[in-house]
Amino acid sequence: MARQLPQPGRDSINLVTVLAALADPVRLTLMRSIYAHGDPIDCATIAAGIEVTPPTISHHYRVLREAGLTTTTVDGRRRIVTIRYEDLDVRFPGLLAAILTPELIPPTAGAGKDPAPPVRQGQISVH
Repeated sequence: MARQLPQPGRDSINLVTVLAALADPVRLTLMRSIYAHGDPIDCATIAAGIEVTPPTISHHYRVLREAGLTTTTVDGRRRIVTIRYEDLDVRFPGLLAAILTPELIPPTAGAGKDPAPPVRQGQISVH
């Protein structure tokens, strides 16, 4: 019999917590992999391509779940992970696509722009 692990309710999902969870490179890689493969997906399938220990992977999955990014369902020995698209889109429209879709991030963001013009003495008055 499948059971769902505890997770925050939709209204409890906090932007700072979500962004903090996604700031870790391993968690961002996990989320991008789940997003790319489509879900639901077995945790072990995604974790197979990441070079960290099983306890560390479990920790990262827990952080993602507790941040409200994923739902984890336990079915026997399998743990199935699903991204909480609907809940996250209601709370933070467009956030998942902006962060998890690498094509949306130009590789040269900020490159080639002129630096801010220098400030000359006398342009800023300090009182």
